[in-house]
Amino acid sequence: MTKNEFLQELYNHLLSLPAAERDDIIADFEEHFQAGAERGKSEEQICAELGNPYTCALQYLRTAQAPPQNAAQPTAQTPPPYTAQPPYRTAANPPVRRANLPWAIAFFFAVFLAIGIYPACAVLVCSPIFILIAAVFTAAVVPSGTVIGLLLSVAVMLCAAGVLGILVTTWFLKLSYRRADF
Repeated sequence: MTKNEFLQELYNHLLSLPAAERDDIIADFEEHFQAGAERGKSEEQICAELGNPYTCALQYLRTAQAPPQNAAQPTAQTPPPYTAQPPYRTAANPPVRRANLPWAIAFFFAVFLAIGIYPACAVLVCSPIFILIAAVFTAAVVPSGTVIGLLLSVAVMLCAAGVLGILVTTWFLKLSYRRADF
């Protein structure tokens, strides 16, 4: 862990403190890094000596939330109690696993479907070229306005169906992959 990563994570843990107090704490830790660098230590060594940023922040948060000794009742300005778990994902706080087995099954099913859907949709997208080639080399139909209009509308419809198939399949693959939380 580098100095900037350590200080950023510490800062994120201290967000419930007033800005002035938070800045003082960060300045103290920057002094620790500066003193360690003067002694020839690397940022990683200093981070290892300081420990986990969450536990460092927790010490400050507990002292900040200790009630005053001369006050019998908490005042309205007392901040809400600090929760033991930080609200974001870190190595110390892994994400809560949701029931993702159905989405994992859906993802693998979608992968197998995509093996057939993507080539079929690619052919549909290229269908205007095939229709044009077929119209040029087929002499059975006299090219009239109605026939050309029919061929163009069929070509546009098939091309749009191919694009839609690719978009829907890609969307479902991405959705099921994200929900499966691999």
